[in-house]
Amino acid sequence: MAKTYEIGFIGAGNMAQAIGLAFVSKGICKADDIIVSAPSENNKKPWKDIGVSVTIDNNKVFCNCKILFLATKPQYFPKVVNELKLKSQGLPLNIIISIMVGIPCQVLNKIFVANSNLNLKPSRVFKVMPNTPSLIGEGFSVICSEACAQPEELSLTLPTVISLMNAVGKTEVIPETLIDAVGALSGSGPAYTFLIIEALADGAVKQGVPRDLAVRLAASTLAGSSRMVLETGKHTAQLKDMVTSAGGSTIAALHALEKGGVRSALMDAIEAATKKSKEIGEKK
Repeated sequence: MAKTYEIGFIGAGNMAQAIGLAFVSKGICKADDIIVSAPSENNKKPWKDIGVSVTIDNNKVFCNCKILFLATKPQYFPKVVNELKLKSQGLPLNIIISIMVGIPCQVLNKIFVANSNLNLKPSRVFKVMPNTPSLIGEGFSVICSEACAQPEELSLTLPTVISLMNAVGKTEVIPETLIDAVGALSGSGPAYTFLIIEALADGAVKQGVPRDLAVRLAASTLAGSSRMVLETGKHTAQLKDMVTSAGGSTIAALHALEKGGVRSALMDAIEAATKKSKEIGEKK
């Protein structure tokens, strides 16, 4: 008789590793309670090193775990679905969590919930969008389910999903209508932040600051400033004014940023990422 695993991952890349390895390190489950499938030996190695069961058979994961993370690249998802025994009965599968970009809950429900053999309801299928700081336990994950999921049924499954994702950072439950815009901010946001850190460091290097020091100063400044926003609860404009003396260097720098259109460019970035995310979803 096949072993039943508490958690399974189809896909074993960086984000899946960040989540799964956090489960083990934080004692949410034991390594031998996790099963992972992936074709790449490089992706399997971190799992093997801590004693997680690995396989190349996606169906073995699907048929033998209680909570399934769909962590494959979205373009491979149709192939993965075709491999799964969706007509199998009596599976231990209880919750499905997709961390795939661009595949809405409606598509997931059409595949898994509409199949009566799986005995799944909309309240057991979730879309989660983590971000790359999850790799160091500082992530932010947004969670949603299809609008038709019944609140009383969600109350039995949603706390489990929140608890799992809290292992890699903070979580927020949102309506799926916001997923593209939120993803454009928190999901893509680390890339904008890295670009800003790089630009600030470049500016300091131009003024003679050594590169390594410039990068550390820029990154630490953004990290500390972010914590001030989160921990003081003060409006960002108020915090900005605390740094900005009359006739000083900071107001001169802010004037240069406004002339350069930084505020507008960042707003445009969120809009562009949101539109692209919606386009990807519409193609599925």
